[in-house]
Amino acid sequence: MQNPVRALALCLLVAVAGAACTASGGLPVPPTVAPSGGAGGGSAGSGGDQGVGTDPPVITGPGGAAPIGPPRATIVTPRPGRLDVRPVGAATIEASVAGRRVAVRLTWWSGVAPCSVLDSIDVVRTGSAIVLTIREGADQRGVACIDLAMLKGAIVDLGELAPGTYTISAGGDAPPIQVVVD
Repeated sequence: MQNPVRALALCLLVAVAGAACTASGGLPVPPTVAPSGGAGGGSAGSGGDQGVGTDPPVITGPGGAAPIGPPRATIVTPRPGRLDVRPVGAATIEASVAGRRVAVRLTWWSGVAPCSVLDSIDVVRTGSAIVLTIREGADQRGVACIDLAMLKGAIVDLGELAPGTYTISAGGDAPPIQVVVD
């Protein structure tokens, strides 16, 4: 039988790196990571992408494999009609340009359902400035909400844009980005 203090220390070390621990034995369990896909088309918040960036490097050890690198977002789709809708700032903004078609992937940190659910993503274009506003709300009122954060993501299809340079912003910690359409 393994030393419980050592198992707890290993579990805490891995938990800090973002892995989960099993209830029996306390050894780390490698998370399942979906491969990255291309930015899909569709309306705000839709798309086939299952994560952010490329697959992170993996460290293997006696407890199994644990990815390192940036956390991967869970792609969510808008569900209009949420209660108490409020704006949420973006953590990252990434754009993909194919010809004149522009798609943007937003990520943000938020709570879990039913307390924090994507309602919509507003798109306001003024000249060459495009402002995206993530809007979340609750599925229902009077529910106990656990204090747990998750990284969420959504794809916003901006459609075909005229040639030029566009500045895209979404508030929060994400700095604005510039996109050039030829």
